[in-house]
Amino acid sequence: MKDNAKQLAAILKKIKNKEVFHTQIPPKNKMVFNQVVPYLFLYRQFFSPDPMLAELVKSEPAYFRVKDPEMNVSDWIAPILNQFVEEFGACLIIEAWTASPGQEEDIQIHIARKNVQSIAQYLGKQLETEESIAKVEIVTDTKTNATQSLSPASIQLDKLNSNILYMGLEIKPKYLLGGNQQILPIDLRHFREAISRSLSKTFFEFIRIHTLSKPTSFKISHPKKMLPLAWEIDQKLARESQRFDFLLLVTPTNSYDAWLQFKKGNYRRVPVFHYRPMPIDPDIIKRNLYNLHIEDLYDPSIAYLFRDKRKELDQMMSMLSERGKEGFLLGSMQVFGTVNEKLLEKAQAILTITATDREHQTKEEDVVYAEEFAKLAQEELDYLKSQDPNFGTTVRLRDDIYGVMVNQGVLNISKQYSLPRHRVQALIQHEVGTHIVTYYNGKQQPFSLFRLGVPGYEKLQEGLAVLAEYLVGGLTNNRLRILAGRVVAVYHMQQGNTFLDTFALLVDKYQFLPETAFQMTMRVFRSGGLTKDALYLSGLIELINYIKSGRDLTLLTMGKIREDYIPIVEELMLKGILNAPVLTPKYLTSPYKDALTNLKKSKGIFQMIQ
Repeated sequence: MKDNAKQLAAILKKIKNKEVFHTQIPPKNKMVFNQVVPYLFLYRQFFSPDPMLAELVKSEPAYFRVKDPEMNVSDWIAPILNQFVEEFGACLIIEAWTASPGQEEDIQIHIARKNVQSIAQYLGKQLETEESIAKVEIVTDTKTNATQSLSPASIQLDKLNSNILYMGLEIKPKYLLGGNQQILPIDLRHFREAISRSLSKTFFEFIRIHTLSKPTSFKISHPKKMLPLAWEIDQKLARESQRFDFLLLVTPTNSYDAWLQFKKGNYRRVPVFHYRPMPIDPDIIKRNLYNLHIEDLYDPSIAYLFRDKRKELDQMMSMLSERGKEGFLLGSMQVFGTVNEKLLEKAQAILTITATDREHQTKEEDVVYAEEFAKLAQEELDYLKSQDPNFGTTVRLRDDIYGVMVNQGVLNISKQYSLPRHRVQALIQHEVGTHIVTYYNGKQQPFSLFRLGVPGYEKLQEGLAVLAEYLVGGLTNNRLRILAGRVVAVYHMQQGNTFLDTFALLVDKYQFLPETAFQMTMRVFRSGGLTKDALYLSGLIELINYIKSGRDLTLLTMGKIREDYIPIVEELMLKGILNAPVLTPKYLTSPYKDALTNLKKSKGIFQMIQ
């Protein structure tokens, strides 16, 4: 008993000093605080041995796993929880156990005090949003029968401070099959991750409402020491991603020469495109990807990010294996999506409303050529460097690309490139202010995928880049026509039409200049069919809706993310794993903010037509 008292006193001292600790309590019990927080997850493993709960407990920031049936849990927990109240003003304890046979709900949330009602309802709502959880019920018990109803050997609630909030989770083991309780591993993982996500959100909501602290004050300390497997997987995913440059590998190296030959042949012969040699074996990369033990990660948000990235890389490997074949287009539809009727109608409406620039010829003095554009882009890079001295990248003039392309934070410009002067600032904000800024801000994040791009980031990224053009006053009708024309071209291609048919459609029906139509058709048909170009318009439409809902635009520059990742990003920021953006692009500063304010009140994309 003296040894127990001494060990308990040491634990209370560590809590008071906010010291992280892992403590073995003889003979078989373990208390872990990856951070000292006003929260404790209790799992009495001796009574309710369960493979899901055994994994779930490890994902919590602070937990007490009890294997010894002789241990008096209340004697240990009551002083610890009271210490939490002294330090934080309140604390939350959640216990989980396996449901009795016959329970209909996936999860029953047991409570015995009114003061926990609101946080229990919040947890219930979070659980019900998860696909793997069908039904949740809140069950109210009395303190007198809590020993029987809240858990098999529950804490004596009458002895606890009223600022200690207790919830019990009675969980139906739907991940176990039949009388022999065979484990269904995928169901188990999805169920565990769903509960863990919901508990994490509930914890931060509890901090916000019930304690004297702010949620941002509970950031996870020293994540690199706490998540060694996560950093290892991240580095390996980054290494596999950087073995190849997808866009360069699927983009022709002879686009300009192919255009000259196509024009010379009076637009009647399908151009022959040449591609870079394949520097990788897709099968080997796939093997390396599936050797990563992502299933061993206990943080569900991080595991989701990595699993999603692995799936995308797998699909891209399949596309590269099918470069120039029919399978490439099928893979593109999986990775980048397709054009639906609603998006097509908006694109056609834009093309109908806007006047053509077919007869317009830019005067020589209004044209900016590659070398001058490179100098102007460098000025923008210098502006960004003034925000962070560590920022640095280069501008490259190349003869093996067509147009302008950002590759791993480097601005690549075709030596044959030219553009109207009134489009220069818009294109700089598109390429430098968006693609390079999000690359650099993503580079400041601990996980590499935020600079390389989370799966499906292209829609939000390109939508943000086009929005940047609008905010600086450079989104012309002609530019909108090109974005809409790309959507039409992708739709026309996915319906089975040929290169020549699509080119003719753009020229004859929509009045694009032949060279513009060729470039659009080449981009869509490259490597066998790339649907990515439809994302520019669809991303812009979704981003306008995002802005009109009053959400934070600056957050979108923290890396190369997609919209449905934002809750994960916000959660990881609260945990202190992700960082706020370091660089702010010029289009999010004065005087361009006025255009953003007006856009919030607008009727949508058609407001952008001049």
